Amino acid sequence: MKPQELFVDQDIDSGLDIEPVSVTLGARVQGLDVGSDDSQETIDLLHELMLKHHLLVIPNQQLSALELEDFGRRWGELLTHPATKHRDTQYVQWIGSSEEGRQFKFFPGSHPAGGGWHSDMTWHSTPPKYTGLHARRLPSAGGDTIFSNQHKAYETLPPSLKDEIEDKKAFHTGKVFGPDVEDSIHPVVRTHDETGHKALYVNPNFTKYIVGMPSDESEILLFRIFSHFVRPEFTYRHKWNLDDLVLWDNRSVMHYAVADYGERRVMHRIVVQGNVPS
Repeated sequence: MKPQELFVDQDIDSGLDIEPVSVTLGARVQGLDVGSDDSQETIDLLHELMLKHHLLVIPNQQLSALELEDFGRRWGELLTHPATKHRDTQYVQWIGSSEEGRQFKFFPGSHPAGGGWHSDMTWHSTPPKYTGLHARRLPSAGGDTIFSNQHKAYETLPPSLKDEIEDKKAFHTGKVFGPDVEDSIHPVVRTHDETGHKALYVNPNFTKYIVGMPSDESEILLFRIFSHFVRPEFTYRHKWNLDDLVLWDNRSVMHYAVADYGERRVMHRIVVQGNVPS
C-alpha cells in the first residue's frame, strides 16, 4: 500500500473553525457539538482530520458519561479497561484523584528514560486505535498532558537505528492491572493500517523487552528509543480547559500525564478498539 500524505496542503471545507495547535501534531476544532451532531458526515470529517493531524482538541463539550460513550461508538467498538470504571457504564473510565490530591495511578512508569510515556493499552492483543479524554474537573494549575508524534520520532531516527529495529518485536505486559490481564507481542515499528506510515510502537510503561535479545542489549536498545521519542520537537503540550474533549490516534501518538498538581482532577476516557499491530 502506498502511504497517503499525512499533512496535506489544502484545507478541509467544513464550515468549522479548524486550526493547528502545534507544528508537529494536533488541531483545534471549534463550532462543533458532538452531543447533538450525530451525522456520519461529522465523523467522516473528524476522521479525515485525525489522519492529517493525529490529535484533535474539541472544546466546550458538555457530555455525560453515557453521551461520551455514544460518541465513542460512532468511531468503532469500545474496549473496557481493568482499572477504574465510571459508575454509569463500564465503557467509560473514570480517571481522577481524591480531594486531598492523591492520584489513582493506573499506568505506572517503569523505565528511567521517559517513564510515564505510553500509548494506551499496548498490552492488549488489539490495542486502541483512538482514545478520547474529556475534562470534567481540573486543578487551578497544572495537570497538562503532553503528546508526542511517533511518525516524526521514527522518521528522525539515525538510519543505523532504523535498520536495527526494523523487524524486531517487543513484549508488552498489562499485569500491573491484575494477574488475568493479557500480555502481547507487537512490532517495535508499527505501520499505520490506514496511511501506511511507520511509527515507533514501544513505550516505557508497558514494554518490557525486545524479543530474542539478551536482556542487557534489549534494555540499551529500548533506552535509545525512549530517549529519542521524548524530544520536545515531536511534542504538543495540552493545557486543559473544563469540558475539553481531546481525541488522538494511539497508532501514531504517545502521551504523558503531568502529575504536578495537588487538587482534584477528574477525566472521563473512552478507547476505541483497533486491529492487531503490524
